[in-house]
Amino acid sequence: MVKRTTARSEPEIDFGRLRRRDKEEVGRWFDAYSDPVYGFIFYRVGRDADLAGDVAQETFVSALETIERFNPRRGEMFPWLTHIARNCIRKALRRRGRDEALPDFWNAVDHRLARAIMSMRSDIFPEELLAQKEIAELVRMALTNLPLRYQTALRRCYFEELSLHEIAAMEGINQGAAKVLLHRARLAFRAAFETISASVFKGQGEGKATP
Repeated sequence: MVKRTTARSEPEIDFGRLRRRDKEEVGRWFDAYSDPVYGFIFYRVGRDADLAGDVAQETFVSALETIERFNPRRGEMFPWLTHIARNCIRKALRRRGRDEALPDFWNAVDHRLARAIMSMRSDIFPEELLAQKEIAELVRMALTNLPLRYQTALRRCYFEELSLHEIAAMEGINQGAAKVLLHRARLAFRAAFETISASVFKGQGEGKATP
């Protein structure tokens, strides 16, 4: 069963209780963000599941230690967590003596991705492209780079197969607004997919380390 979220698709976290390290609220916070944060980290550490788990744990510990710095009026929680995750990724790879090309590669992807999402394209994916098995992993990579609200909307629509009416109800908006949300999420997904695909294939062509 999908958890109800606010109209911004940010989980209903009580930040006052979270800042007091209330055990129940910390658990709700972790449950709400652990999957997208882990997905964000996984590809950036070369698909090393054990390392991704360690980095995710370090990310949440660091975030909780500095939670007073987070202001929900200035931005959403997920981007703040990914900022912390990037620092934890670099430190973890350095401790393990891993090649710095990997985080450098993903930093370049993130930069291009931000620019691409800001100039979202209006065309859609051809069905024959999405049907290819080798595209599935790039799809997951693109999803983990979207704003949490877009991730949630697309997962509800395509993975959980919820109706527009159901998505609107869970978002606390009308169906027209839900339709706009899905349209924008699809555009952002396409931009992310194309940017990551181009970066990955460019890195392979130049013999760089890729995830």
